[in-house]
Amino acid sequence: MPRTFRIAVLECDTVIDTIKATRGLYGDIFRDLITRGVTSIKDTDANFEVSSWDVVKGIFPAADDFDGLLLSGSRHTAFENDPWILKLVEYLQDIFKSTEKPVVGICFGHQIIARALGAKVGVSPGGWEISVENINLNGEGQKLLGVPSLNLHQMHRDAVLEVPKDCISIGSSPRCSIQGLYRPGKILTVQAHPEFDGFIMTNILNFRRGVVFDEDMYKEGMSRAEDSHDGVIECFSPSTREIIFKHDGVSVDEARVLVDRSHEAFKTYRKTSLAERKAIMTKALDYLTSQEDVLAKELTSQMGRPISAAASELRTMRKRAEYFLETAEEALSNIPGKVEDGFERWVSRVPIGPVFISSAWNFPWLITINTLAPALLAGDTVLLKPSPQTPLVGDRLKEAFDHAGLPKDVLQILHLGGRHELQAVVQFPKIRQVCFTGSTGGGLAIRRATADRVVPVNLELGGNDPAYVRADADIAWTAGNIVDGAIFNSGQSCCGLERVYVHESIHDEFVAALQKELASYTLGDPFDKSTNVGPVVSPRAAQEIEAQVTDALNKGAVDATPPNASFASPPNTGTYVAPRLLINVNHDMQVMRDETFGPLLPVMKVRDDAEAVELMNDSNFGLTASIWTKDVDVARGLQDEVEAGTVFINRCDFPSPDLSWIGWKDSGLGSTLGPRGFDGFTTLKSHHIRLKQG
Repeated sequence: MPRTFRIAVLECDTVIDTIKATRGLYGDIFRDLITRGVTSIKDTDANFEVSSWDVVKGIFPAADDFDGLLLSGSRHTAFENDPWILKLVEYLQDIFKSTEKPVVGICFGHQIIARALGAKVGVSPGGWEISVENINLNGEGQKLLGVPSLNLHQMHRDAVLEVPKDCISIGSSPRCSIQGLYRPGKILTVQAHPEFDGFIMTNILNFRRGVVFDEDMYKEGMSRAEDSHDGVIECFSPSTREIIFKHDGVSVDEARVLVDRSHEAFKTYRKTSLAERKAIMTKALDYLTSQEDVLAKELTSQMGRPISAAASELRTMRKRAEYFLETAEEALSNIPGKVEDGFERWVSRVPIGPVFISSAWNFPWLITINTLAPALLAGDTVLLKPSPQTPLVGDRLKEAFDHAGLPKDVLQILHLGGRHELQAVVQFPKIRQVCFTGSTGGGLAIRRATADRVVPVNLELGGNDPAYVRADADIAWTAGNIVDGAIFNSGQSCCGLERVYVHESIHDEFVAALQKELASYTLGDPFDKSTNVGPVVSPRAAQEIEAQVTDALNKGAVDATPPNASFASPPNTGTYVAPRLLINVNHDMQVMRDETFGPLLPVMKVRDDAEAVELMNDSNFGLTASIWTKDVDVARGLQDEVEAGTVFINRCDFPSPDLSWIGWKDSGLGSTLGPRGFDGFTTLKSHHIRLKQG
């Protein structure tokens, strides 16, 4: 019978109420962490029990009460001389002298152990380190933990300033030179918080905002608070802020193995016939269609789109895939060369090799199928990284293609935990094409990561898409379309409308029409079928949207949002942002220059077509634009002047599978969909044959 290992958690602080309500005290949080750790170890029958001790109140376990100690973090300062801190230092010194039992320290625990061992502890020269940071492990750290680096949450201003005698440092981070200590068989400490997740970090940041952290520090922390840490994938429901998906992600080393398997599978899959590939894809689509209701509910849970609009994405996804099925034969056919007696010449399109796809969360089924379908039909193997916000989309696609008989390892799902893993994986030489959908900053990071090797990179990035409403537009009809284009999916669409220019002669009447339309919208629980505006994806997103509103109002914009009871009183849980109609805006405001990705509708007067086009083009982005008018012939002429990959007339926010989806400027690189939708997934081979010798 296995021996039970007794762990005594020394609680060096109390947990804030919002965390305690769902996660309990430090002892409960560490019990959960240890349980997950033990569960992940194969072929073990280890048992353990966790006890908690409030050392701030002077309650300590006797040496006979435990087999190992774990010291928690704390808001207190490890180098101060509060009576309980001095008693804790003395207690640890006695434990080190009288027993050989292992001791683990987390953050404050790391610092107080170093102090008990005689090392100097003080304010870190690097200052505060908050949210997820990369820890570079040194040789000893890599030998101990088996990985080159860790991504873990940080929450500290103080640090261990020197390595204690008989201990070794195991790694460092950008702002902290000693991120952990190790004494074989005796001591292991980390400055970071392996027990934290996005929920805990967000709550601590909100609790300390304006008290410990100024606004800049708060924003910095929030920008990375929900980054995946140490390979852990967490999906928080936007409507409840509860974790609905959590498991260990794929490490860089594990990803390398999967890439090798993908490369081996490619050698066989590339030789299958197009007819075989089409049959598999059709069967996979049929399977997904049969699961539509379940998949729609999962989508609403993961990213917050109202259930009334969730299933439509799955249907549109199928239509896009069917477009690729219909056009594959022609798109993948050989290109004949010039006819010449005694010679044969042609260009063939051959599969490029393993394709890495990093998808996005806002339209996860549509965005993924844009590249997954042509890649598989072309004969490529695929490594798909779904967004951590919509991880189940990747799992369901794998399930569908397995059901359809796709050969082993042709499609593999990589739940990568963080940006560092992502940037490492795209550098693997056996990956022959990289497709990334996300922010412009994320796309630039991918380009930098792949800069040292020759590999095609397709980027679908951000937008700040303009609309121009001409003086002759049908006001009521256009207003309905404009509001839908800006507010659908809570404004979280790369091609959603983000700025609207209206001819001055109809401006006031058009604003009134927008107000009438907005008044009919309902913000609320996305599972309520009457809701047509759900939550935004995260607290960070809500903060950034509100910051743009504040910036605009401070610079003279006017909030013209109509009265709406649902906007004034959204549900208490979740990250709800009420739609806003802003007028009197200009290009000095962030809302007119930066991507918003939220339910904002800024409206600006223009004198004429020329001013409208000039302002539409006054942007670093160029994804889509739209012109609204009864005079289509005039609009055709304006289309040629607008700098965007897609220019609509009397329509918006509607990628069509038969047209290339392409971003100009900072909105992208390469294209998907349309007649060139297969181009990125094949490479060209020229065949030149002289039929006879002599």
